[in-house]
Amino acid sequence: MLSDLPFELISHIADYLPTARSLLHLSLTCRRLHEYVEKEGYRVFVQCRFPSQSTPPIWKEAAHALTTLARNWDRKAFLARSLDPSVSILRLPGGGRGGRTASQRRPRGQTMGFQPVIDSYEEWMGKQWVARREVLAWGGGAELVVRVRVMGKAAEERWEHAKNDERVSTFNQHHHHFKWFAYREPWYADGRDDITSLNLLRPSQRAVGSTSATNEEIVVGRASGSLDTVTISPDRLQNIVKTRYTTEDRPVRAADISSSSSPLLAACLSDTAVCVYPFSNDTPTIDPIAELTVIPAEKHGRTWSIRFISPEYLAIGLGPSLKPIHIYQISPDGVTHEPVRKFGAADVNVTTIGDDQLDTGSNSPSGSSSVYSIAAVPPSSSAGGNVGDLLLSGWYDGAIRLHDMRSPSSCVQTYKDPIDPFSAVYSLQPLGRERFVAGGARHAIMKVFDFRISGGKAYYYTDVHGCNSKLSSRKPPTSAPRTSGACCDWHFENRYNRRNWNIFLNLREPASYRMGSRRSSESPVYSLSAPSATSAALYAGIENNVVQFDIVSMMDQHPDPVFKYGPKRTGDIDSDIKRKWDPQGDVMRLAMYEQVPIGAMRLRVQSEVGDFEGGVPGWDDRWCDGRGYY
Repeated sequence: MLSDLPFELISHIADYLPTARSLLHLSLTCRRLHEYVEKEGYRVFVQCRFPSQSTPPIWKEAAHALTTLARNWDRKAFLARSLDPSVSILRLPGGGRGGRTASQRRPRGQTMGFQPVIDSYEEWMGKQWVARREVLAWGGGAELVVRVRVMGKAAEERWEHAKNDERVSTFNQHHHHFKWFAYREPWYADGRDDITSLNLLRPSQRAVGSTSATNEEIVVGRASGSLDTVTISPDRLQNIVKTRYTTEDRPVRAADISSSSSPLLAACLSDTAVCVYPFSNDTPTIDPIAELTVIPAEKHGRTWSIRFISPEYLAIGLGPSLKPIHIYQISPDGVTHEPVRKFGAADVNVTTIGDDQLDTGSNSPSGSSSVYSIAAVPPSSSAGGNVGDLLLSGWYDGAIRLHDMRSPSSCVQTYKDPIDPFSAVYSLQPLGRERFVAGGARHAIMKVFDFRISGGKAYYYTDVHGCNSKLSSRKPPTSAPRTSGACCDWHFENRYNRRNWNIFLNLREPASYRMGSRRSSESPVYSLSAPSATSAALYAGIENNVVQFDIVSMMDQHPDPVFKYGPKRTGDIDSDIKRKWDPQGDVMRLAMYEQVPIGAMRLRVQSEVGDFEGGVPGWDDRWCDGRGYY
């Protein structure tokens, strides 16, 4: 009997269960198996089906949240809003409240709006999945905007005791509690003092004995050459503690903080120099411990991006160059003065992922190029490896390349958008090893790619459902290839033939979304940030705006636990959905298309929240045909 087996052998069997529903059915067979599933089964499921995701040991809730999140990504289900601080925003220094932020006013003396730089993180605050504290910060011109969002039972209890005006100004419809801060010194000027780099210090990196666990330490770099640590303390509203890093007034192009418990700060200064500093708040002024000249004076080019791909390795993107990615090693003795590795684009027999096909062939572009963005790819428990083994890079030629520090090849995989193949890639955000998001250089396009690498996607929401030919994208449906092992065409497509897709962050309506001219619809996606790979939130920065994506479906009867609180249901489906997901009427209707050959491309658009279009099989209910939309 299955129930008589030791838990170790049952765990090996549970490795092959494809869905959380299968695990639930197993738990209903007898008490002993129910005990196993509750104690070990959900842990095994989460670690096997989401091997690159790091979660707290709340395994049952994690299984619910991660399977819901995976389904919503696969079905392209999201709600997008343009972020504007609430009326209760606290202004520092000074402690005043209210007033317009940079995203709510037209640029002063500038020909274009600000270019947001964004960072975010979240931390768990209890033993429930929903008990989180999320911090989001962005630079809007010369102004620093910070939002702290608290979710879970603590926020719900505070909402229950709050007065109506406090509920309106500091809570959203999910009873998440918000605090907004805006920091700007009186002498800062837009343009001259624009924020060009921004990094939030993570809780694990805060100094032992910090005065408050709620202090936010933010490293802010500016076009004027200042590089400071700004400490925002909700408990001491008048006290902004600053540590200045010596830059010799050279403009800060980019900066990053290492993930170690004793972090380092690395910054690209001017066009050719990189300085490395020890991070500290104990000293008013800090000099660099190393300065690198990454581009010799006799050569043309500049630095574009910088990233610690691990505590031991620093990656720098520059260009134009034949090998525009330079890797420097960090050791107790300091920073190597010469790169330990350089990566270029030229290679042969590299897998190129375009739309829904994999082609192997030559990928050897001629000439030099530039790298605008770099991101570290997290390790995976099923694929092995270490932090820093893999990195993604976004290139001027429109390609996104995957590099492996263990491989002698310049790149091991290339991702291209067949519809918009030559648009430069300005920003990257990996989400585990399942997928990553890229920001294009024009038309405000955000691109979503499947990684398709070992240790990546191992959960498929269609395994929950039986065969359904109506959901197949091919008309009439065809049989799945015999060698695939899939039972039908629909399951085959979701597992082996998934398509990448692009979203237009075109802020068309209502008018309050767009502060400026048509430029915002043609803007690059300058920055991307996710609080964590398991978060249902994603943030994108376009000209003069920051857009929040909640990866959720309005029709989900059991959404991610972070959305569990909110208005009670009345029985009127249309009214309940509107009150739950869009009470302010600020959810945007965006357009998108799949990355397929041009002749097969179809524009899709979102309907209003509460409208049940359901016009695209296998997609979220808001999607419908885009013909006639414009």
